[in-house]
Amino acid sequence: MCYNSPIKYKGADKMADKVKRTKTKYKSIYYNENTKKYDVKYNYKEYDIKSGKNVYKAKWAYNLNTITEAKAELAKLQTSGVKVDDKDITLSGAFELWNIKALGQNFSPVTIKNTANFMTMIYQFVPASTKLKDINEDVYYKFCANIRSQGYSEETLFSLNTTFRKVINYAFKKRLITENFLLYTENMKTKRKEDYRIIDKEEFDFIDNYFKNNKCVRKGQNTYKKYRFLYNLLFYTGIRIGEALALTYSDFETFDYYKKTDEKPLLIAPTSEATSNKHLQGMRVIVDEAYVSREKLLKDTKNYKKRTVPLSPAPTRLYMRLKEEHLQSGGSLEDRIFTLTYSAYDTTIRKACKKLNIETCSCHDFRHTFISNLIKKNIPLTVIEKVSGDNQNTILQRYSHMFESDEVMILTALQDL
Repeated sequence: MCYNSPIKYKGADKMADKVKRTKTKYKSIYYNENTKKYDVKYNYKEYDIKSGKNVYKAKWAYNLNTITEAKAELAKLQTSGVKVDDKDITLSGAFELWNIKALGQNFSPVTIKNTANFMTMIYQFVPASTKLKDINEDVYYKFCANIRSQGYSEETLFSLNTTFRKVINYAFKKRLITENFLLYTENMKTKRKEDYRIIDKEEFDFIDNYFKNNKCVRKGQNTYKKYRFLYNLLFYTGIRIGEALALTYSDFETFDYYKKTDEKPLLIAPTSEATSNKHLQGMRVIVDEAYVSREKLLKDTKNYKKRTVPLSPAPTRLYMRLKEEHLQSGGSLEDRIFTLTYSAYDTTIRKACKKLNIETCSCHDFRHTFISNLIKKNIPLTVIEKVSGDNQNTILQRYSHMFESDEVMILTALQDL
């Protein structure tokens, strides 16, 4: 018994053209006058991604000795066929459709690349040629078990699972499959990543003084000046590290507090009652892009939210000094301030914490600290939303950390019951 490769239904089967076949009373079973045996023709459809339509094809089985054998062979072909209402699309085909959508909706290049990388990993456990109609609850659970057995980190397991489900759900949304088993299948459980920690003001002062009082000279310049400015910027504005890396010297601007007078405004943020009624001028940073170190590219900010964030006196003073030095050395206002990678800045802050004998922190911990401090100071969520670039639900769920004073307040309240 032999099989030829699938061909289009209307395309010519060369062997079929050269031989004479007679129809039998059984549909799709023919008597071959040349071989004196039976041939079976199985018609099926395959989904074409580019056209968005089903392409009809045929597969032949030749040289079957009896009608019984022919009927059995036809049954095998039909069993592995496509359900009437399903489109015959593979896992890789579903991902390609998602990729087209991602490009059309201007998804982040990093998101697209990461998804492609995760799909490559997924194909090791569920082959790219696997048809979606053949992926069911058992296949999914086996996939989960296999990736867990590889010793991947919880974060990688989460990403692989999320990517797999994302592609299947999109195929269902596009009506490429009539039933989505994920709707009634339990999701793979992964351990939740520990919350980022809060950096208190005393700890930050230690960090700030470390970079103020130490030097790291490269190409004749003390790079710790920029490190110090970056960590002050993150601590006092809560911007994301990628957003900070995209900043140029021209992304900082001055603006006036209070009513204008003939008197020249003081370039200082109001810090006491003595200055509260004066005509003051402050600075703010414009956040409208983010920089991805690995890809060396600029992209839109997360959630596509462009915003301005006011600067406290400390980062303002550091910025003014760096800007003056940069211009004196022939630099441009359009130059990026922070030219090293995210990894370099994150590694440096961790090493500094270790030398200072304080709990290690990351660059993203500054953002959690900033937003949590605003919540603690009872700043309205609408204001926090404006300066953080996050929505209110995310702020409440992710950044409202517990402080020691909060816990004491709760215990005190319970004593008075």
